[in-house]
Amino acid sequence: MKKIYIPLVCLLISGIGFSQPLKTGTGSSGKIKLANGQKITVESSVDIQASLTMGMELTSNSSSINALEVKNSTAKDITISNTLTKMKVNMNMMGQPNNYDSEHKEGNNEEMAKIFDERLNKPVDVVVDNTTGLSVTETKKEKKADADAANPADDLMKMFSDNSDNGIVAGAFEIIPVGKSAGDSWSDTALAKDMKMIRTYTLKSITGNEALIQVDVVSNAVNKLDFQEMEFEVKTETKTKGEILADTITSLVKKRTTTSDISGTIQMMGQDMPISAKTTSTNIYK
Repeated sequence: MKKIYIPLVCLLISGIGFSQPLKTGTGSSGKIKLANGQKITVESSVDIQASLTMGMELTSNSSSINALEVKNSTAKDITISNTLTKMKVNMNMMGQPNNYDSEHKEGNNEEMAKIFDERLNKPVDVVVDNTTGLSVTETKKEKKADADAANPADDLMKMFSDNSDNGIVAGAFEIIPVGKSAGDSWSDTALAKDMKMIRTYTLKSITGNEALIQVDVVSNAVNKLDFQEMEFEVKTETKTKGEILADTITSLVKKRTTTSDISGTIQMMGQDMPISAKTTSTNIYK
């Protein structure tokens, strides 16, 4: 069981670390305004405390850097390249440390290295609608040959939010609906095959070109994962509170902070076992 859980927990960490909430757009007539060639650095950090099945306790902290570059901007959409350039994870599970550092690879946990090395320094182009902030297309990377390592990543990360290249790029923007003033609220709903997410926004203040937005998110997900010839059904409810500091002219996010409480069950061999986690994250865009 331990051999199974180490890669699953690594994926859990990466899912939260890279994630940005699913977006549907707010119906705003505002726009994203960026210049061709403009570069954005995304610095992310995540702390996790989790209680997994069979008494497994997990603590971890991770940090990552993504490089975004505007490749083409039109009146309709913007093509942005996303590249993960740096990743560091320090995890302790059941008293056993497991670490990964993309800059100092000697001594890295082997299972973590299989997952994270495959993501590093591989640019992916994402097209974003510049009136909604919604990512509409993504140029897919070549899938790795090891299906056991690749397939669980795609599925498990969806348990928490859209942490794909689409999600990372879309998370760099937040468009405030036209006409909203301090104290006003609005909401949107995102639906995917295995997830429903409801987000409520409150515009707390506007100072110059900076808007401070409070976000409350509730998401529910059910995922079936096949891993090493075993099937897992994972049900989760995630409640998140956060703040977004965004530029009202460009719609570029300057900072996101969130705190999430995750509860649910994982079904193995016909038995439902509880899981829970608390995460805090900070994303800074430069």
